[in-house]
Amino acid sequence: MENAILIREGFNFWAFIFSGIWALYHRLWAAFFGLIGVSLTCNLLTYVFDGGPEMDFVLALATGIGFGLIANDLRRRKLAAHGWKLIEIVAGPDENAAEHRFFDRLRGRRRVHDTLHNVAPTPLSGSIPYS
Repeated sequence: MENAILIREGFNFWAFIFSGIWALYHRLWAAFFGLIGVSLTCNLLTYVFDGGPEMDFVLALATGIGFGLIANDLRRRKLAAHGWKLIEIVAGPDENAAEHRFFDRLRGRRRVHDTLHNVAPTPLSGSIPYS
């Protein structure tokens, strides 16, 4: 569990501010090239419709907000494609609290799991007795 990666659910502020750099940092190549494609399309639309700086700003803002909304999902999808498994979804006011809650749950689950392995099955049903 020392290699666990916590990924926040919802909007990613840093992906909104530094979209391309954030995608490169997390090695999301398809997202990076997708951002370049969307940016070129926005520039083309601004040029074709003679939108000026206002239209350019609005399209860049919409692109940034959209990427900020899907960035963590893209990262989770990439990790899943590389064999990482989603163990649990944990809520907390910040990353430290969520990590603490996760390890508390994991420790509790191990205690129950260890207890179940120490109980002998009943002879008639072959199942673990309720106690």
